[in-house]
Amino acid sequence: MGGGGGPLFSLGLELAVRVTEILEFNKDLVLAREQIFEKYNYHQKAKELATYITNELGRRWGVVNRMIEEVQKEPLEESSSLLRACLRVGAFEVYFDNKNPNHVLKSLGPFFRKKKVKKGFINRLRYVLFEVKKFRINPPADFLEWAFWHHFFPKWIAERLAEQFGQEEALKLMEHMNQHPSMSIRVNTRLADVDALRKALTEKYGFQVEKAKVYPFLTMPRTYPVMRTEEYKEGMFIVQDVNTAYGISRLLDLLPEGATLFDACAAPGRKSSLVTQLRSDIRFVCADISKLRLTKLVNGFERLKLPLPPILVADAAHPPFKVQFDAVHADLPCSGSGTWGKHPERRWFTTPIRYKECVEIQRRLLSSLIPLVKPGGYLLYSTCSIWREENEENTRWMQEEFGLRLIEEKRIFPENASTGFYYAIMKVEGEPPPKKLAEGIYTCEVPSKYERVYLACSLIGCGGFCVHNMSYNMIL
Repeated sequence: MGGGGGPLFSLGLELAVRVTEILEFNKDLVLAREQIFEKYNYHQKAKELATYITNELGRRWGVVNRMIEEVQKEPLEESSSLLRACLRVGAFEVYFDNKNPNHVLKSLGPFFRKKKVKKGFINRLRYVLFEVKKFRINPPADFLEWAFWHHFFPKWIAERLAEQFGQEEALKLMEHMNQHPSMSIRVNTRLADVDALRKALTEKYGFQVEKAKVYPFLTMPRTYPVMRTEEYKEGMFIVQDVNTAYGISRLLDLLPEGATLFDACAAPGRKSSLVTQLRSDIRFVCADISKLRLTKLVNGFERLKLPLPPILVADAAHPPFKVQFDAVHADLPCSGSGTWGKHPERRWFTTPIRYKECVEIQRRLLSSLIPLVKPGGYLLYSTCSIWREENEENTRWMQEEFGLRLIEEKRIFPENASTGFYYAIMKVEGEPPPKKLAEGIYTCEVPSKYERVYLACSLIGCGGFCVHNMSYNMIL
């Protein structure tokens, strides 16, 4: 998809450079592209080219950096942020997309004139791109070198994968996370029929669509511009990786009619909306520490035309409830290592201690959430991590520390660049340990589309409140 030339190619390169410059600082390609594409509303083809370039550059981030530094004989940090971005985009285009350096430079010409870059800037870029064109990778000396140059993974990640799964399985995982990502959507059965939507997407748009193993999902072998379809705009489906639905679907099978559920880290709301869609009898509350992410949850429910559950801006480490629930859904913050196929840049911006920090956070949150489960109730724990420390080892820790009984657990590997996912359903057999909270006043916020309501809840419990004209005294 590298693009041949002309104005659209030039605009695509410009967007790619702008995104790459931001990516170095915010370390998130999706956010970087959103920011640049909103500011520079160029032709859709230019955006698609920039998306392709930045995705593949993000996948090879460390490799491209090493190539550049080896040929220019100095650290990238000694160049300006703009030059670093141009070097990275240019090196990717020249080496991995087999572009002629002069063609890349000429295509960047209009952008250089906008930025009023000096001749020395262009000469430096020209020199490096021609040197990169001649670059040759030496035969890898060991497994870690092979993983770096041919699978585009930091050596420390390849080493950890080999330690946990063996070298053969580690290579398979890296291969899968470098494949072109597949796509899955969840049909909103309140507005559309699964078979009818599959037929419409196939016949009307030419998408390849199949039924998934999990109801009501459809899968596609590659990414399509589904969010530009009329059906998406009308709320007939939501983009959601089918792997992330296994756990919540199994929990819903276990819950009785009218059960209460606390979704502790609910935003951006894909799993929460699945609860509402499949089990309207479930009485549940959604909370998240991020007001911005909860705004996305609200927007998602409104687009799907689903009734909005009570929502709280609250820290899962200090949930402001005095009563217990039939179930607690703890889809907790994690290293995100299972998403490295769909978000390839993240493998280069994480650190060897990130997963350890996540385990500490997860156990702190679980210690606060487990006491909210009624005796005989369920805790659904899930992550999008591939590391055992964040998954099976946390499950064993809950069994030993709190005496929870494991009902089932499932690890889903990230095949075809899908999301790697883990879930465990635990049952509270006896009375859970009491919550240990510091004295004082805890404040949480109930976001509203029309007004903001703040609740000051004493730590001995809430007396109840009204959200969206619905009384939840029996829950809070």
